[in-house]
Amino acid sequence: MSKNNERHYYLEALKKAGLEYEALSRAESVDYLANLKVKREYWFETGKAMVVWKNSQLASRAEGIAAEKNARFESIKVKLIDMGWDEKDFPMSNKEFRNLVLKHQKLTPKIWQTIQPKLEPLLQTSRTERLESEKMLRRLSREGAIRKFYRQIGREIMDLPFENHRLSDFPPGTGKIFALPSIKLIVQNDTETVEEAQWIEVAPEVKLLVVTWWRGCLKRLVDSVDNPATSPPEQTVKDEDPTSSKAETVEEISASIEALRERLSVATTIFCCKGVYCGRKIWWFPDFIRHGSSYHNCSDMEEISTQFQPLERDGQELVKRLLNDLNLDPETVKASDDIIKDQSQTKFLCTRCDERVAKYMSFIDLIEHYLEAKKWFDSVTEAVRNSPDSCYPSRAVNSELPKIVNDHDWLSHDASLVRQDDKETQDAVLQLQDDFRKAGLTDPLCDTKGIGGEDLEKNRWREILRCCLLCPRSFAPYPWPTGKIELHIRQKHDKEPDLEKDTTLEKFYSANHCPW
Repeated sequence: MSKNNERHYYLEALKKAGLEYEALSRAESVDYLANLKVKREYWFETGKAMVVWKNSQLASRAEGIAAEKNARFESIKVKLIDMGWDEKDFPMSNKEFRNLVLKHQKLTPKIWQTIQPKLEPLLQTSRTERLESEKMLRRLSREGAIRKFYRQIGREIMDLPFENHRLSDFPPGTGKIFALPSIKLIVQNDTETVEEAQWIEVAPEVKLLVVTWWRGCLKRLVDSVDNPATSPPEQTVKDEDPTSSKAETVEEISASIEALRERLSVATTIFCCKGVYCGRKIWWFPDFIRHGSSYHNCSDMEEISTQFQPLERDGQELVKRLLNDLNLDPETVKASDDIIKDQSQTKFLCTRCDERVAKYMSFIDLIEHYLEAKKWFDSVTEAVRNSPDSCYPSRAVNSELPKIVNDHDWLSHDASLVRQDDKETQDAVLQLQDDFRKAGLTDPLCDTKGIGGEDLEKNRWREILRCCLLCPRSFAPYPWPTGKIELHIRQKHDKEPDLEKDTTLEKFYSANHCPW
């Protein structure tokens, strides 16, 4: 019965029941409704039982069909295995194969003779594909084992005191390794994997390639340090070809690598990170490789060489001067020594800064302090030379430009650059600085009401801050208290400060602010 006919039947039945109900008296209508309720419950229970019976029959039939299909499949499987086929060769994803072996029909000799010629091509195709796939998987397994051994050799030869997953990509690409004749032979040998004994036989050839590459990397770093004004190292020297070397052994190359590492490990061999947002710019070997691979995601030595540049000769001279002032031999101090490695040693004081405002720093911070001062001086000098009117737009015509002094010049002056204080001296200096800052509150414009003792530290905002007018605005220091701005004028401009003419209470913040 269609849905439309079914709907019509129910409508007519409902109309008929309604007419019958209206023709009955009140007493008869009660009995009529009671009978309808009984009939409805009977029909419901009967229909429910019929559905259960039907589903049971269908399930029973489905089980029977499934059992017959399974019996047919088992019979065919036995025959195929007897013929030499493997169950792994059965292409169960192939619809044609499934229709032949899982058919709802008992397997008879006549049916077997009919389907056997149809099954064998399908089985042969499946077997060929399976064998090719297994062969490829074995090859991938061998290549994976070789890569694992290769990464281990790379780590051993580079001998870096830290771990990073990107370091595995630093040695020459595996394409060069798989091009080696001995490695080609292992890859082509159709075994499940590469055993360690097999790898030991070919490892010397691989080691020669890696040590040659690593020596080339270290040579380029040393050359860049010795000639910092030349092009980036990766553009000036090509990788060494291990096949063209003069019959050098792995041991001989390893010895030269140690000499290069020794050259790179001295404290005066410094590399500067080009990262804009790096909190630390100064690095030594091999820590700059760790920083480049972890912080800047460098995945090979070329990217490392692009990210870092060696400190120029002036900077190298600075480090030598600092070490000499600390009574240390620049030729013997290593990057691994505590003075370099231990950044918690903030006990070095710049002697070019006024003691009343100087900060105790680590050795790394001290180097960056001097380099930052030189960078500022060079930048402001160039800006004033190229465009004095834009640097000082309000100056009178033909008036003399303010003097700017490089008070942290370590090349033209022999005076000491740094000193290392003991605890007693440090305490005395810190007390001197605290007294100096308190004295700054004597500025006539400063509201000192209610300030005293610890309250001084809590009310820094009450200090009067001034900006320097002798510096070009884009190179001026941040707003500083009166005492500190006076020291700035004496040191950076070599004159006695005139607060009314040389400073302003207007606050502005320079992009290239003057460091202290």
